[in-house]
Amino acid sequence: MDEDTTPIYGQARFGRPYLKVGAVVALAAGILALGYLGPRPTPPPASSPTASLLARAPTAAPTAAQPGAPADEVAPPGNPLSGLTPVSLADSDVKQSWLPGQITSTSMAILGQRLFYIVSGDQIQATEVGAALPPQTLVSVSRCHGISQLAAAGHELAYVVTSPGGPTAQVTNCGGAASVSWSVWLLDLNSGRPRQVADGVRAASSIGVAEVPVHLALTDSAYAFSRPPSSVGADMGDAVEVHALDSRLLWVSRAQQPVVDVMLGGGTLAFLTHGSLALGVANLYVSDQAHPNPSPVDQPASSASLSPDGMYLTWDVAYQGSFPRPDPSADVAVETVQSGVEIPLTTSTNRIAPAPLRPTISTTDQGMLVTWFATGSGGKVYPAARYTSGGSGAFLPSLQEPVWMTVAGGKLFWVAESVDGWSKVAFVVDLAKLGLT
Repeated sequence: MDEDTTPIYGQARFGRPYLKVGAVVALAAGILALGYLGPRPTPPPASSPTASLLARAPTAAPTAAQPGAPADEVAPPGNPLSGLTPVSLADSDVKQSWLPGQITSTSMAILGQRLFYIVSGDQIQATEVGAALPPQTLVSVSRCHGISQLAAAGHELAYVVTSPGGPTAQVTNCGGAASVSWSVWLLDLNSGRPRQVADGVRAASSIGVAEVPVHLALTDSAYAFSRPPSSVGADMGDAVEVHALDSRLLWVSRAQQPVVDVMLGGGTLAFLTHGSLALGVANLYVSDQAHPNPSPVDQPASSASLSPDGMYLTWDVAYQGSFPRPDPSADVAVETVQSGVEIPLTTSTNRIAPAPLRPTISTTDQGMLVTWFATGSGGKVYPAARYTSGGSGAFLPSLQEPVWMTVAGGKLFWVAESVDGWSKVAFVVDLAKLGLT
């Protein structure tokens, strides 16, 4: 097959970054490196971006086996992508923007068509997807500090700043590896004024999560973050605090293990805690202001998503056993939070390697939509989508490796990168173009 129409291989980046547990020295070195590593220039595209980054087809209509579509995108019987329709898109259907090559985190957010992301570990930039405008730098932190996570909603941008050595770290030596200081900030995107809403110090000996000691989530009326213990009590777990935007504390949910992800939607909080690191399995909980004690979800997960209204939760049902598993298919579970009623959603994909599907659930005019990363034979990775009510699902034959995806405003956004990590592109397409039923 011609090289220009062959998806880029590789699934190594699909490991959930917060499940990598390393030595404390590695943590400090990683955070320090955020401030010291210089940016790598992004090579200019050699040809038309759409021509080089999306599989080409002569028609915009999404059909299953069109003439001219790449042969390996038509799933034969037994292929893990069977049951998903390959979508052929015309150039005019997809808007895209080149991103800096030195993006250092998969933590991203969308407001309108404005994409927020972390560059070089110490800056937050924004790009209007599809517009021919240069990126805008919104936040920069000083040497010895790094930005690890972000979220956006309404007119606020939330982010976490960390630094080794605690609050006494000096610019000359950046502190030691004995502790890590952290702080949570909110930036008003209208005024451009940031404000610190939380801070703390975590002893290095208590850090069970290698990269990020604090996780956060944001809605247009509240924010939530995990507060780790300040001393050596990692086994005591974290507290997850939910605050109104005016900083009033709404409720606290206490976890028994370190928290590895936080989600907030409507009046519902969901979070994941460490489960079996060897199998990439996490424990999933939900709570609300009336019931702050976390309620466990009865199936293990490796990644999860909460709908913006807080009414639906989805997660990939983690396989607990040795790999490869006999049946390569995997399911995503969807739960109505109030009733606890669960339904399985078949997400045909290859689970030969223990790579999370990272499903997300979104509210659309046509109902609840689940998107996920579908992996085919040979390690090819595709953005995929299906409504929870059933019907046909679809996958996009992107020629780059997708690393982040979300649905907002009736549109599917995703970010992909080349296998060497130098080139990154943001894409957006109307959901109506996917032909989902």
